[in-house]
Amino acid sequence: MSIRVRLRPELGGIVLGAICLAATNALALSIPWLIKGAIDAIRAAAAGQTEAVHALVVRNVVLIAACAVVQGLIRTWSRILIFNAGRNIEYRLRGDVFRHLLRQDAGFFRAHPTGDVMSRLTNDLGAVRMLFGPGLLNLFNTALVYLTTFWLLVHLSPRLTLWALLPYPALLAGARLFSRKMYKASRAIAEQLGTLSTSIQEDLAGIAVIKHYTLEPERQAKFRGLNDEYLVRSLALVRARGSLMPLFAVLGGAGTLIVLWVGGREVILGHMTVGGLVAFNAYLVLLSWPTIALGWIIGIWQRGLAAWARVRELLATASRIADPPAGTGAGETIGAPSIEVRDLSVVVDGRLLLDRVSFSLRAGATLAVVGPTGAGKTTLVDAIVRMQEVAPGAIVVGGRDVTQIPLATLRRQVGYAPQDAFLFSATVAENIGFGIRESTPEDPARIRRAAEAAGLAPDIAILPDGYDTMVGERGITLSGGQRQRVALARALCAAPQILILDDSLSSVDAQTEREILTRLRPILAGRTSILISHRVAAVKDADQILVLDGGRVAELGTHTTLLAGGGVYASLYREQLAAEALAIEKVA
Repeated sequence: MSIRVRLRPELGGIVLGAICLAATNALALSIPWLIKGAIDAIRAAAAGQTEAVHALVVRNVVLIAACAVVQGLIRTWSRILIFNAGRNIEYRLRGDVFRHLLRQDAGFFRAHPTGDVMSRLTNDLGAVRMLFGPGLLNLFNTALVYLTTFWLLVHLSPRLTLWALLPYPALLAGARLFSRKMYKASRAIAEQLGTLSTSIQEDLAGIAVIKHYTLEPERQAKFRGLNDEYLVRSLALVRARGSLMPLFAVLGGAGTLIVLWVGGREVILGHMTVGGLVAFNAYLVLLSWPTIALGWIIGIWQRGLAAWARVRELLATASRIADPPAGTGAGETIGAPSIEVRDLSVVVDGRLLLDRVSFSLRAGATLAVVGPTGAGKTTLVDAIVRMQEVAPGAIVVGGRDVTQIPLATLRRQVGYAPQDAFLFSATVAENIGFGIRESTPEDPARIRRAAEAAGLAPDIAILPDGYDTMVGERGITLSGGQRQRVALARALCAAPQILILDDSLSSVDAQTEREILTRLRPILAGRTSILISHRVAAVKDADQILVLDGGRVAELGTHTTLLAGGGVYASLYREQLAAEALAIEKVA
């Protein structure tokens, strides 16, 4: 999306601000002209027109004061208009970027570390605001000052104006050279800040691991290296910008010296009045700040353009999961939630994770998925809810191709409790009721029923504030098993048609898992369910058991038929029974 498109909603305010800037500059440029008239009138007082000269000087003084006051008011209003435009653009752009992030698939977040994304959402958008606010205002102001002032300088003395322009070719060459350096330096700083932010985010998220393995010195050394590189890149930008502004100041001062030397001779020769020379120098003074500030303006623009390029890269990344528009197909429900998988293959980052997987699950039935680590169990359920893209026709839910079901429609009907339970920094009740879209007076009872079904009620009873206990960032105040059961309760509380439990009880002991699954049987009745577990004994009552190995279907059947077959499932079952028996003997 171009800068022009982003400016369009704020065009009215920007145009009005530009008009105010034009009025401000007109008033500022009037002051030297009034001074010229007063000085020339004073020199003409010797002709005996003292009273007329006095009246003219008084009038010009009053006009100068009025111009200064009105100029200050209008300049303030112009800044409000244009600065507000920059902040409004930043506000909308941040919302657009966040909405864009919510639409992305899992592959996007594998390619874009969280710290880098956060840097683009904060630092880069701040630089974009400076581009559209102070950068835009000073660009307008500088252009207006230069155009109008040069016109007046030529009007006063074309010859002297040519002398005054002598330093400007060097000024333009310096601006061109240093602007390129500042763009590259600004881009390098933004990228390094993203890397630094990612490292900090990872270290803070994994602080417990760092402390357990006493890795504080190593992580501090890594941070120091990244921070040193950030300092080096920042200093490179400071050197470029610091060299540019003195260059402009020196060239501007050289222009003033030339004008004093040549202009003095013009006055002596009678080609120019003293008032004209004073006005000429006053206009050069008006040009001095825009000239000196040109380095700062170029810095803002180069940094803003570099940041805008990084934000555009983020916005240009399209999700690989196509979301059909709402209303397509047969309405906004998925009907009887049967699931049929037909020769499903999933390739992620060049790796074949699922290879021609097929099965059929009738509505209301339960499918258990077992297999060794890396067999593709999580990839399978991710594909069913389209967290991974699938080929058209590979998965049919409720008689409809999932690629033709709007993502919101599909996912509202699915309760998903993952193995790696993520909790928000909120209360236990808020985490359980996270999927409730419309609040009702029945919500507290609904949350409690879900907690009881997940075997969480006894744990909540001993928490300091019960259901109102804050769980901390990522649920840090709860144990792994408690976090998993909160996630399970969250899935149950949404009352979905399809329930997916992805090894969501792996952090509890085998006995507790069996008790929770027994408690869940009445809830699972009538719902299509997929249970993934590394404990074979916990899923033996499922209507079907799918055994995955290396991304392929190794076996498919009931507990009885698979045991009789003597294959992978039977081997896993015997191994786990032997391990449980050995654990019981050790306890005894």
